Amino acid sequence: MNKLLIFTFLAFSSAVYSQTTVFGVIPGLAFHKNDIQNTIQPTDTIIGKLMNFNLIKNSSPGVFFKKLDISLSQSSLFFVTNKFGGAGKKVYGKIGSTIVSNRGVDDFSDSLRINTGKASSKILTFTKRDTGKKINPIIFLTKKNDPDLLIPEILVFDNNLSPINLQKVETYLSVKYGITINDISEKNYIASSDDIIWDSKKNKNYNFRITGIGRDDAFGLYQKQSKNSDDDHIVMALDSLKLTNVFNTGQLQNSSFVLWGDNNQELKFKEADLLSQHPKRDMARLWKVQAKKANNIPLVANLYLTLSGLTQNDHIKLRIFNSEANYQSDFSTDISGNKINDSLFIFKNVLWDPDGNGTDYFTFNVTNPESEADIKMISSCEDLGNNIIKISVPDYLYPFTYSVKSISTGQEIIPVSTANNNLITLNNLAQENYKIMIHRQGHPDIIRTFNLEGMISQNIDDHYLWAGSPIELDLNTNTYQYTLVSPSGLNTTAAPYLLNGAGSYQLKIKNKAGCEITKTLSVLNPDDFRTLQSNSLFKKITVSPNPSHDGNLVIHVELKAAKPVTVKIFNGLGVLLKQGQYNAATDFIIPMNIPPMVGYYNIKIFIPEEGKGVNFLIN
Repeated sequence: MNKLLIFTFLAFSSAVYSQTTVFGVIPGLAFHKNDIQNTIQPTDTIIGKLMNFNLIKNSSPGVFFKKLDISLSQSSLFFVTNKFGGAGKKVYGKIGSTIVSNRGVDDFSDSLRINTGKASSKILTFTKRDTGKKINPIIFLTKKNDPDLLIPEILVFDNNLSPINLQKVETYLSVKYGITINDISEKNYIASSDDIIWDSKKNKNYNFRITGIGRDDAFGLYQKQSKNSDDDHIVMALDSLKLTNVFNTGQLQNSSFVLWGDNNQELKFKEADLLSQHPKRDMARLWKVQAKKANNIPLVANLYLTLSGLTQNDHIKLRIFNSEANYQSDFSTDISGNKINDSLFIFKNVLWDPDGNGTDYFTFNVTNPESEADIKMISSCEDLGNNIIKISVPDYLYPFTYSVKSISTGQEIIPVSTANNNLITLNNLAQENYKIMIHRQGHPDIIRTFNLEGMISQNIDDHYLWAGSPIELDLNTNTYQYTLVSPSGLNTTAAPYLLNGAGSYQLKIKNKAGCEITKTLSVLNPDDFRTLQSNSLFKKITVSPNPSHDGNLVIHVELKAAKPVTVKIFNGLGVLLKQGQYNAATDFIIPMNIPPMVGYYNIKIFIPEEGKGVNFLIN
């Protein structure tokens, strides 16, 4: 029996179609509500009514919902709001018998899952595909008297949209409102022309806070300035930034896009490192840009950074790496920022994707005359192998004192000591990550870091199961250079590092000092892998909860014989976050916690004879 679409609205004006029509290149549009206002009236209050620089006409009062709970019996729905989630667990809609709340729509596998404790902007997507459940595809909104609720756009289609068309609509909404549709769902962003303007798999470590500017005339999209709904730190704008998108006078060719996402690291500057491939005080957060140029016309935009906590002597630069190879070699184009106020910087007329390869990477760097001393690690590789550290300090800093702390434990390894000359020699240091502090009276400390365990403590397994598809290694390319040699002798020197078949691979790992180790990676067929597993001393490994929402987890390890255990947790970029060592036993219950940042993690569990890896998710 065909279901009829019935609309009853009170006290608001929208476009209602008596028959289905086309939205961009997608047929079947049955209803489209859009509360975006292009002109600002003297009586308009901007505060609280902007989503990605688009002014929303009204805040959808209770009268808006009063009759909207009457069977919008259509197959596909897109629903944008600023209030999903939050401690109050507010419910703004239902689909069939399914509650749309801060947990998302759990009954349907194609629905966006929302797991956030804070109220935030979200795009809800519903497509009626699971006819076997015999749940009527009835969509209705419940009455809510919330003056802060914004619902700028609702799209309803009378058919089950294909995955590509669904992603096209989500892309339009995401770019327009600065709402990330990915989180960890690994969806591509697709323009009306079928071009992939954000490739989730190729950008898998950067699927956080995806934002963009772009123009897609088929959808009526012309976003000239953008920031993410979950992040006020980065804004990109054609021409100069304006109060709302419509006032921006910049121009962009149709089918041109610049999208960016980040690696989900902190907005903090690392200390200068003595052994890293990126020795400067770069920000831990790195962004990746995917650009699409129409007619090969250059993409130029201003980038704005808002960051507090800086000192008057701190100078900020934008560092742009035009390729993965340039990033791994620390070769960048640097642009000095103009300081607008204590926390706002603008980087003007940035040229994106100048080499036409479609991708850039960028981060920020801080310099301060007080800490720019040319302090060097002069240990040979043999010295480092014997845990002997030699650090050269410029003559003009002498006399000074110094101290050394373990970064992983915070423990002071060497108390404040007096330097006898400009060469510091440290002996018998354990394989850990350290920071050394140079103390001078009347001056701030100069801090340098160095990692003695990183080359051997990597997020890399020794054995992999070949299942017919490439296996990508998650490597810490911000600290080390890698060369992967395949069984056929082919060298890979920039990401992605792929294991493309069974056989023995050699992975060469090099630090800034030029020291190199080689690790053998064996990719096994199923029979050989099962044989290896049967000979393992590991009996059982479980991690719970998995996924976690707060970063707390319990690791349960059972061994066939009593052995000491080391546990290490790495993020998706191969950076070590936490570790612990435990005395010999056959059964371990290990509670651990890491910062609750959404993403994929890898837990490595080592005994003297072997190691195992377990994937872990925070959502």
